[in-house]
Amino acid sequence: RFDSWLISPTESRVMRSTLLSICACVLSAQSCAGYAGAAALLARSARASRVVMAEGQLAHYALDGTQMGQVAIVLRTSAKPMYVVHRKVVNELAARRQGTHDVKTRAEVSGGGRKPYKQKGTGRARQGSIRSPLLVGGGKSFGPKPKDWSMKMNKKERRVATASAIMGVLPRAIVVDDLEAHFTSAKTSMMVGLLNSLPLGMKDAKEPKIVIIAKEQNENVYMSGRNIANLKLLTMSTINVHDIVGATKLVITKSALEAMQERYAVAA
Repeated sequence: RFDSWLISPTESRVMRSTLLSICACVLSAQSCAGYAGAAALLARSARASRVVMAEGQLAHYALDGTQMGQVAIVLRTSAKPMYVVHRKVVNELAARRQGTHDVKTRAEVSGGGRKPYKQKGTGRARQGSIRSPLLVGGGKSFGPKPKDWSMKMNKKERRVATASAIMGVLPRAIVVDDLEAHFTSAKTSMMVGLLNSLPLGMKDAKEPKIVIIAKEQNENVYMSGRNIANLKLLTMSTINVHDIVGATKLVITKSALEAMQERYAVAA
């Protein structure tokens, strides 16, 4: 409001329109900034979801440690793999949570149905139950309840994330012949001898974390390696990104590599 004795009515109308114009400019600038932020977020998501064909070479070793040459690998990976790989790791760790945590509320704790003492005249704070969350032995306010922690992730995104993780650890990965023919019986010493014959750094001061990926589970191979520390045996049905990115050495059998090419080199 502009008083008449301070400025004229014409000047008042001009100043009012000027203020309205300034407010409109500020609001439009904020709106543009919001649109720009949303556009930048969409652009980042688009770059992360863009799929490219990645190629690489893996050293091929016989089970006695003899190098047989190089093997090519071609997989469909993400142009920005960090985003999808991180989502896959979070998805896998969330799926491992049982979600059975549970505490009792004041309604679930046994007892406490009688008012502990009269409302007035005691000098104490009023209480309606000895199972109040304010008292020792009472219920819990807003405590954890059973929950499903699993996260939804599309099939295509899962496959692209797994392929991106494999291509990311390619410098520390090798290919070996299939293990089934070598392990005719379940012996831990046979697995230890195999790991020592391959260039995995078993004699280093710090033992490596080794992940072996086979096409299918074999009982003799599994029994031979389950008691070895820092060794994880995976199959194409149990393959996961968390173990792959955490491995210092990745060993892939020839049949598993062929299965990877079939699963991760084509669109889902």
